[in-house]
Amino acid sequence: MKKLIIVFFVLIGFTNCKDYNPKKFEATRWKNASPREKGLMASDLVESKILIGKSKAEVLELIGKPKDSSNINFHYLIEFGYMAPFYLDVNFQKNKNKVINVTLAD
Repeated sequence: MKKLIIVFFVLIGFTNCKDYNPKKFEATRWKNASPREKGLMASDLVESKILIGKSKAEVLELIGKPKDSSNINFHYLIEFGYMAPFYLDVNFQKNKNKVINVTLAD
C-alpha cells in the first residue's frame, strides 16, 4: 500500500509538470496573459536581460503594471502550473530608476 501511494504522488507530479513548455517572451502577449502564460515566458524574460537598464516607465510600458511594487522593486505574479505561485521580481537601482536585476522568486 505504501508503494502504491508513492507511485500515485510521483505520477501526479509528472502529470503536473508535463505541460511546462517555455515560450519566448512577447510583450503584447505578456500584458494580457494569465499568470500561467506569464510563467511560460518568464525564463526567457530573465535570461534575455531585456529589462536590464530600462526605466520604471519603460518596464511599465513593456510588461504592464505589477501586482506589488515599492520604490526599488516591481513584483509580477506568475505560475509554472505545478508549484505555488512565483513572482518575477524587477529590481531597480536606488536613486537611478534603472533595472539592475530581474529574478524569479517564490
